[in-house]
Amino acid sequence: MISPRDETVAATRLRDRWSNGPAYWALLLAVACVYFGAAKLGLSMAFLAEQVSPVWPATGIALAAVLLLGTRVWPGIALGALVANATASEPLVVAAGVAAGNTAEALLGAWLVGRGHPFRPSLEGLRDALKLVLLAAGVATAVSATVGVSSLCLGGLEPWTRFGSLWGVWWLGDAMGALVMAPLLLAWLAPDRTPWDRQRAAELSLLVVALAVVCALTFNRQAGLLIGPTFEYTVFPFLIWASVRTGPRGAALVTFTTSAVAIVSTLAGYGPFAAAPHEGLVLLQTYMGVVAMTGLVLAGAVAERDRAERERAAASRSSERRLLDEVELREAAQRQLRERAEQLSDAHQRKDEFLAMLGHELRNPLGAVSNALQVLRAGSATAPGSGTRMLDVIQRQVRHLTRLVEDLLEVSRITRGEISLREEALDLRAVVVRAVETAQPWIDDRRHQLVLERPPQPLTLRGDPMRLEQVFANLLHNAAKYTEPGGHIAVTVDVDGTTAIVGVRDDGIGMAPELLPRVFELFTQGDRSLDRSRGGLGIGLTLVQRIVQLHGGTIEARSDGLGRGSELVVRLPLLAAVAPAAVPSPPAEAEKTGGDRLRLLIVEDQADAAEGLAELMRMQGYAVEIALDGAAALAAAADRVPDVVLLDLGLPGLDGYEVARRLRELPGLRGSLLIALSGYGREEDRWRSREAGIDHHLVKPLDFAELDRLLSEAGASGLYHPNR
Repeated sequence: MISPRDETVAATRLRDRWSNGPAYWALLLAVACVYFGAAKLGLSMAFLAEQVSPVWPATGIALAAVLLLGTRVWPGIALGALVANATASEPLVVAAGVAAGNTAEALLGAWLVGRGHPFRPSLEGLRDALKLVLLAAGVATAVSATVGVSSLCLGGLEPWTRFGSLWGVWWLGDAMGALVMAPLLLAWLAPDRTPWDRQRAAELSLLVVALAVVCALTFNRQAGLLIGPTFEYTVFPFLIWASVRTGPRGAALVTFTTSAVAIVSTLAGYGPFAAAPHEGLVLLQTYMGVVAMTGLVLAGAVAERDRAERERAAASRSSERRLLDEVELREAAQRQLRERAEQLSDAHQRKDEFLAMLGHELRNPLGAVSNALQVLRAGSATAPGSGTRMLDVIQRQVRHLTRLVEDLLEVSRITRGEISLREEALDLRAVVVRAVETAQPWIDDRRHQLVLERPPQPLTLRGDPMRLEQVFANLLHNAAKYTEPGGHIAVTVDVDGTTAIVGVRDDGIGMAPELLPRVFELFTQGDRSLDRSRGGLGIGLTLVQRIVQLHGGTIEARSDGLGRGSELVVRLPLLAAVAPAAVPSPPAEAEKTGGDRLRLLIVEDQADAAEGLAELMRMQGYAVEIALDGAAALAAAADRVPDVVLLDLGLPGLDGYEVARRLRELPGLRGSLLIALSGYGREEDRWRSREAGIDHHLVKPLDFAELDRLLSEAGASGLYHPNR
């Protein structure tokens, strides 16, 4: 479908093509020749006066030329009109006047139809057809008739008494030229015309052939087949069919064909309009005016209706597309909402399961600790050895609680992106060996057989040795936990190009196929039984995956199904040109003697905790002093310089960081060992401890083996000062 704006652009391009150079002069000459030929044809039917004809196709040619090619063709129109009239026994001045009227007629007609609403040269609109009929054919032709007849009278060729009759015939001839010839040229040559298919062209061809036969019979009395003057209206069914089915092009062609056959028959003295030549042509042209106007108006109205239907259909298709798009978007949104609701429901369910697991996991060790304390309180004296066993129970359960809390803190830090790696070049084999040593107590406790396979060459990569050891120790702990006692665990270390591959395989309970895709999701566990004998919170593998990803690696879980074991495979990128880091040997423990006693200052605002820790340190042979707040600690340190300060960070008043800074400013304490004891174990907390001058940061509950190691190293290094 072509819009009025597109029609104007197309017409402008056609005009511009012939507006410059030799092409322009050739165009003017062509217009002049065509106009001259049409004018001579019209003058051949001038019977009332030699210069006045009721048939003047030149008017339609001139009007179509201006509308299609622009006003710059007016010289061609003027030249053709001048030559045609000058060769018709008219003085040159009269011929020039007539030519001026003919040229002004075409220019005025084009200007009138172009005013207001954009004019479609293809006439595919009711408004376009009415403009051509009323303004171009009705009004503009009056100018040519007035100027032409006035020129004849002024030149003495015709008396003024015949002005009215001559003017009427002149106007009728020009008007019929505008109604018959101009629509034919405009509808078929306009660049904005609607494209046709072959079926419609064939339909119009058959229609014109049938029309020609009917016209020949209608306008030829000698055929004897049709009697009476009313049969000239037999052309109207063809006109209506052409207007409805083929639009302005068909209507214009039917009108032109009817006019051509009727004029020839009338001049030959045949048909319903046969009379004296002049009177017959005037009657015929009046009849053709009705035919032409009917066809133009009907075709324009039908074309406008068809265009409106096409626009509505296009708008409907566009609306349907938008509706379908909206439906698809709505369905997609609903799918997303359903997926989100399912995710939230699953997350809610996992949260409830996690809280249930957490309650179970915390109650178990607390119950064991409570029972052990009751045994100790009831009287270990009546049951020799029970005190030691109960203390072992308490120690194991405290370690278990510590691990649970550490795992929760670790996953919280990693999910918030608060973990930073302390990367260095290391040998992956040594890391795996240390992880095996860490996990060995769990493996031995369940009587598993462990096989470790590793290559002879170093596997050098860049990473955080503590975090990587945590990864493999966690995998070994899971393998030991989810394998029945007496099972088998295999650890393989291999290399594939620039990738190190570590696999931990067991012959334990395995994993269900539906669990494998989400085994690394937070709080996901395969064991959902009520007894939960294997324990755990379902966060260990999440930690492992996040740490491996931080190292640029991947981890994959494999299992052939329940009861068929499982395998966790870690892949890490290697550094080809970095020498492996040496595996540090464990420090030698220093022996403490009675004369080498370290002086310890314990700074803790919880009196019970301070007394318990002090008693334990005295049992280890250390000299201990207690301070319950920061001010007391500074006073005690100033009075008697300690070798080691065990400093709680969450103190009332002065916090542990500020106390550490002030201790470092005291004389004699710059070389003392400061160890932080805190419930905060984030990397940020450790960094603040280092900034405050604290040497080591231990997280509560204390790992007494680590504390003992630090104190032993301090004693072995000669840190103690017996003379202080």
